[in-house]
Amino acid sequence: MPHEPAMTTSVLGLASALLALLAMARVACIDLQRLEIDPDWTALAAWAALGALIAVEGGGAYPAAVATAVLCGAAAWLAVRLRPGRGGQGDVALFAVAGVVAGPEFLPPVLGLATVFCLAATVAYGLARGKRWRRVLRHMVPAAPPVMAALAPFFAWRIASALWPGLVPEGAWAAYALALAGAVALAAALIAGALPMAVRRRVMSATPRGPGGRNNQGKET
Repeated sequence: MPHEPAMTTSVLGLASALLALLAMARVACIDLQRLEIDPDWTALAAWAALGALIAVEGGGAYPAAVATAVLCGAAAWLAVRLRPGRGGQGDVALFAVAGVVAGPEFLPPVLGLATVFCLAATVAYGLARGKRWRRVLRHMVPAAPPVMAALAPFFAWRIASALWPGLVPEGAWAAYALALAGAVALAAALIAGALPMAVRRRVMSATPRGPGGRNNQGKET
């Protein structure tokens, strides 16, 4: 018995969406470990997300997603050029993915949530490094975890809304659910990244030090 075209499209869209979410998670994990955006996984996230959106929303999603990705990528590239050392080419790819996922309609709320999450991650890493409050925002942090924490729940909601309309929250309830899901994802990333850093700093500060600043851990007295 042949499959219905709608069912085949839904299956392909769901499979592409799961692949995109996996790639987003991988990009965030690599950035946590190395403080760099992996270009291959970022490209996979973008193409898989685009394929999923086209499958579930139709071909009309393609031009809007591509145009928004180019706009976001160009803005990030310009920011990197104007302020060298504050970002890299990986950030350009990262914000291009944000453009693909959000599209022109949802770009402002997604970028707004990503900005809040980036600020929270910066403060968390600053405190973990022992920065004073006046310098808590002046240091490098992994950008992918907070951005992906904002993108992934929204992307999942967008796909689910197209596949199963009426079964997912809409309006204000959707905004609350997406913000909460993103906050949970960000908290998990900070526990994996900033918390071990804070623990190591406390251990090092509690270790007795000898002359010249060398610690005496492991030495016989």
